[in-house]
Amino acid sequence: AAAPVTPPAAATSASAARAAPAAELLLPRGDVLLFGGDTAYPVATDAEIHNRLCVPFNEVLRARDDGRPRVLLGIPGNHDWYDGLDGFARMFRARKGKINRAIPKALADANQSGQLKHVIDWVEAFRIGKHIAKRPALPLRGYTPVQPASYFALHLAPALDLWGVDRQLRKLDFGQRSFFLEQQTNSIRGVVLMLADPVYAFLETNPVGQTTLDSLELDMRRDAPLVLTGDTHHYCRQQIGDAQHVIAGGGGAFLHPARIERASVEPPAAEFPGPHASRTLALQVPLKITLGRAGIIPHIVITLLYAPIFLSHLDGLSAAVMCGSVGLIAAVGGSLLCGWRQQRIAIIALLSVLYGGWIGVLPYLSRWLIHTVAPATAGGRWHVLLALMVAVVAAVLGLGTLLMVVTLVALEQHQAFAALAHPGYKHFVRLRVRRDGSGVDGWVLGKVNTLAADEPVVLVDQFSWRNPKYQDDPTAVTAAASEDNTTAVAEEEVS
Repeated sequence: AAAPVTPPAAATSASAARAAPAAELLLPRGDVLLFGGDTAYPVATDAEIHNRLCVPFNEVLRARDDGRPRVLLGIPGNHDWYDGLDGFARMFRARKGKINRAIPKALADANQSGQLKHVIDWVEAFRIGKHIAKRPALPLRGYTPVQPASYFALHLAPALDLWGVDRQLRKLDFGQRSFFLEQQTNSIRGVVLMLADPVYAFLETNPVGQTTLDSLELDMRRDAPLVLTGDTHHYCRQQIGDAQHVIAGGGGAFLHPARIERASVEPPAAEFPGPHASRTLALQVPLKITLGRAGIIPHIVITLLYAPIFLSHLDGLSAAVMCGSVGLIAAVGGSLLCGWRQQRIAIIALLSVLYGGWIGVLPYLSRWLIHTVAPATAGGRWHVLLALMVAVVAAVLGLGTLLMVVTLVALEQHQAFAALAHPGYKHFVRLRVRRDGSGVDGWVLGKVNTLAADEPVVLVDQFSWRNPKYQDDPTAVTAAASEDNTTAVAEEEVS
């Protein structure tokens, strides 16, 4: 990460290369590989990390193994915590003893049994008292895990530290807070901060990330850190005073949109995708959900809710009560999906009531429609079945429309794109740490369509962050560096 970069002949220095955007800057392969949390979906167990990360990475690394040792570092996200950091520890914690180089073939091949089979095996083992052996380690070829805890502090250069913070269960415990506050005793060091939760998400303050920042007694404007984070599955860089806040969630299982409605917020310095592409994708959500692109669970749930109404042949007050009850259930479910707790209760309540009303009136509308289109089926079994099918399709379409609307107006921006499951806009960040600790330069590389074999790699963003501690007093930084050039690490994990 701190290796010098040899610029091309057209540029005699890094600053000259930045001044000439068309010039090519050749970076050596990095010395440190950083993972920013949520190592595998849906739960970062040893099996999921092995299948989804180790197998494809090692397939590529095998052909690029140059024999040079490199460092692997990571912090856990919420999906890593879902199995108590067991899978995370097998990948990122420093090894005790040597791993046998003759790794069995079972460790190098993906397990094709699937997540459901994995769960069934565990349930069966629990029932009969059988022991299931896990992989002792989840290695990446050429990379050595060095951290003795789920969080770390690394002295990158004079006046510059890298902090990797464990989100834990939303709040940092006393032991981790004490560890990082102790690192602040040297006030001349700037901080590159790795967080699993962004301080700002969709251009608004994110409470979980802000709480973490407060626990570390850091302030974006006062301390001007370089914050590297993920969790939100897109790229977004914000310049906040002298600080840089970089969300690089390009390794996520699906895509999150850029904020589409932004009348009340300041636009970011860079983003991928942008609001126009995000709007185009958001408009596809209702049809995708209706066609089952997000699975058929919504169809099944709505069918079960509607079945008693259609099969009981109720009419009059009884039918109205049942339709009203289904509509009320839909309104409550819609408000939960849209995030009614996010201090936007009024508008979300209005949209949820409209959605619930649509769900409640559909049994009447679908019966009327089938009676009008196919009067010969009136009163028969086919009439009921066709009316039920029309109601279910229209209800699912209404659900997709609700999710689309709350995304377009920036009320809730996770659910719709989770259902869309778009595989594109992947990216990663290359960082060059300046040898004297004066700053960090970043290049973000990505692909729009990851399913196309000939899709070109695009330069998503290029940025530079200047260490405010170095800028204040370079002489003091140099003097202090000669006295303290150690790497700080956590001595134990407190969880």
